[in-house]
Amino acid sequence: MKKSILALAVVAFVQGFALHASAATLTFESLASADGTVGFSRTYTEQGFKLDDITTTSDYGFSVWGTSNPFFSGSTALINDNDTGSTLLTQVGGGAFNMTSIDLTVMYPGSTEDGANVTFGGVKTDGTLVSQTFHVTDTGTQTFSFSGFTNLSSVTWSNDPMYHQFDNIYVTAVPEPESYAMLLAGIGLMGVIARRRRLG
Repeated sequence: MKKSILALAVVAFVQGFALHASAATLTFESLASADGTVGFSRTYTEQGFKLDDITTTSDYGFSVWGTSNPFFSGSTALINDNDTGSTLLTQVGGGAFNMTSIDLTVMYPGSTEDGANVTFGGVKTDGTLVSQTFHVTDTGTQTFSFSGFTNLSSVTWSNDPMYHQFDNIYVTAVPEPESYAMLLAGIGLMGVIARRRRLG
């Protein structure tokens, strides 16, 4: 009996902790190709997160530069293939998430003197809006960190005014309140069992 209670406690603790620590980096490496250019659909899913091309004025979708393309940044990065194309990031099935950082590169490295401005707009689960603009210079891939992009339900950004490549999006799913309850219950059960063992 004691062993089964201990097993339940351990399972509850592990499940709660796993849900609490669900960080992901969207790398797009599954799209890597030796071809010059690879185009595909208007939706892409990786590690429980979904990117949608929500541009309404075109039928183009996402693409990547292949490793043989002179504009390949050294890592497979996603491109929204529409003028002023808009990209939407959400968690599959809904749910809150935090967005920590992203890598950005100009669309055509070596030929964009002024670089590109990329504005990110986030909608929090309580309806609050957050916004941040990054200037991507033509000096290779740059990592940008977000401030206040927490408890988000979605994030959108556009090619404004120049195209850009984006890569290594660091996001963390925010656990539902039930996950914290499960974590605390597991810790509590383990404490009770440890106390009984000391007394017994």
